[in-house]
Amino acid sequence: MGSYCVSEIERAGWVRRSIIQEAACLTFVRGGDLAHVAEAFGAVASSGRELDIDEFCEEAFANQEKYPMVALKQLGDWVLVVEDGGEQGRRPEVLRRAAESTAVSVFWDGSGLTRFSHAARGELRTAFEAVLPEFREGTDPDGLEELRVDLPWSQADPVALMLALAGRITGLPASPGWLAGPLRTFAVAPWPDDLVAVAEPLDHVAGYPPELAAALRSAGEQQLRRAAVAVAQQVALTADCADHPVLRRTLGRLSCGAPVDHGELAAAVRELSWRSVLDRPCSTVRVQLRAAEAVRLATHPDPLTALTGVLGAARQVRGVEVGALVDLVRAELAR
Repeated sequence: MGSYCVSEIERAGWVRRSIIQEAACLTFVRGGDLAHVAEAFGAVASSGRELDIDEFCEEAFANQEKYPMVALKQLGDWVLVVEDGGEQGRRPEVLRRAAESTAVSVFWDGSGLTRFSHAARGELRTAFEAVLPEFREGTDPDGLEELRVDLPWSQADPVALMLALAGRITGLPASPGWLAGPLRTFAVAPWPDDLVAVAEPLDHVAGYPPELAAALRSAGEQQLRRAAVAVAQQVALTADCADHPVLRRTLGRLSCGAPVDHGELAAAVRELSWRSVLDRPCSTVRVQLRAAEAVRLATHPDPLTALTGVLGAARQVRGVEVGALVDLVRAELAR
């Protein structure tokens, strides 16, 4: 191990003696101001406060069952986002929004799980576990190899190693000063998960009659899409949110085969999620949130995954009757 590597790793060792030593995520975002980066992380603008790192960690711990929190600080051309025990910075949904230029995140938790991520121009380029850096994913999994390869990944603390690599990308040597002074802190209403490929979509129809799965397996794409839209419409009506402007537009576009505004829909689901936190005693908002999530699942590009996803989500919406949905699906498949 060269002396250069040793000094980089030793310099990063302070984090294991800091208040965030056990579990944290540090994300560095270039090319955006605090407000833009906070929005990319799902920050609730009205919750903004200035706290020091001890106060922030206390707040994050106290509210961890309700919502995540982030703390931001400007470091030259970079914005540092600190999460105590959080993981928004490791999520592709967040990194793509944050990385108009470049974003680098270092995540670790108390169970030994780690994640290093590098995103640029709206893409997750490289991501890997620090203990298994040979298994990389992203649109450019080998893009950091010249910077990464000479670090002793099997011989040193994985968190210090990730911070050393982050420093090589950002030009910011690991420093306790990152956590010093006032931080701009926010509660977070997380962005919803991406709609991704599902290995076995029919697993989502557990709880429905077995013959339904067979019918879905033999149906055509147009039939499946029609049925997904019909189920989503029924769920929205049952939850009394069919008139929500975004859900109404989404369902209208799905009905006529027009492109859906996924960003608008994700923002609507996120807003309902935050309202469900604020109005916890009010079950109506939670029901509408579940219905909105069902509508979003119905927009999946694969028709079978869209239908099975919305059917699975529909069972979580109060008032929805499984038998009625089965009849609705059968009617659409028969058209």
